[in-house]
Amino acid sequence: MRGLLVVALVLLSVGRAAFAQELDPDPNRIFLTSLKWASVAGGSRDKSANGTLAILYVEGVYAEVTTAFFKRAGSQQVELNLEDGSVVRLGTWKRLEDSDLIRIESREVPAEDESKPLTARTCQLEHPSQVHIADGIICKDLVVFHAKNAIGLSGFPARVRQMVTAQEKAAR
Repeated sequence: MRGLLVVALVLLSVGRAAFAQELDPDPNRIFLTSLKWASVAGGSRDKSANGTLAILYVEGVYAEVTTAFFKRAGSQQVELNLEDGSVVRLGTWKRLEDSDLIRIESREVPAEDESKPLTARTCQLEHPSQVHIADGIICKDLVVFHAKNAIGLSGFPARVRQMVTAQEKAAR
């Protein structure tokens, strides 16, 4: 009997690790604040802006990063800069009974600091869609819109997978 319990626990932990490794962002579930572009110093035609990117993973994981964004001259793709003072929030999201509302529970990471408070938001979906959840997500302290252009995520999904794995290990 004890052997079956050990096998079940091993399978559960392997399944959780595999789940964390499978977290891949769907472009239809990536949302971004409105960005106010400014020219980069030095005479280049590149532009930069500060903003927030939010990803609603199919698996129910919520990831958010507030950071600098860059757009190279002549390119429509927006790139994240995760090097300079990024603030990352990680948690979960789910639809409420009313399909126009979602509930997000997240905490600023690194996850090792449990003193960071868990915050909960109930957010309105603007023009819900079967394809990209909604055109926009409106929360009391955050308003994001479905990203229309390509976003270079600069390793952010890999960081999310690492953080989810670390949180799952800490929970065991």
